[in-house]
Amino acid sequence: MAVIPLTDPGDIKLYILCIMQKVGYPLSYSDINDLSLYEGVISNMDFIEAFDALENDKLVFADENGLFAVTEDGEFLVKALKSELSGYISDRGLRAALKSIDFRKSNVKRKIEITETEDGRYKADMSLLHNNTAFFELSLTFDTLYQAQKAAGSFNDDTELIYTRLIFLLGGA
Repeated sequence: MAVIPLTDPGDIKLYILCIMQKVGYPLSYSDINDLSLYEGVISNMDFIEAFDALENDKLVFADENGLFAVTEDGEFLVKALKSELSGYISDRGLRAALKSIDFRKSNVKRKIEITETEDGRYKADMSLLHNNTAFFELSLTFDTLYQAQKAAGSFNDDTELIYTRLIFLLGGA
């Protein structure tokens, strides 16, 4: 898909908020800038102006470590405009955010269960939970327990990689 640059100041601010919200944990100014400029969706000058406006409007804030997060008002704005938010802005925001996802920083928990099925095979249920709510669930059936355990181990060891690749492959970004 060709990159369509964003030029409307409101779209640019929403794009930055989407990225920050989808990453889910505080980021440095530099990281937000890098993610926002990913694929050339916005220019550096537009980022600087939009981020300054987000701070002035109290839609983002810096914590005690100098890392930035979305405020409750910023989260409300993204949710309120989600129905009006074009799929393009949301997809590009997700695509940029996925480059930086580290589930350890966002308190995401992994849940893995292996059960034997009635036909003697093994089902591996693998989930990602944030605040005890599943946002990713994957269920695979294998012929042997060894295969199920190997898949579960890979999911545990490479969670971010598996998650981001599946999202990209299935068209979510």
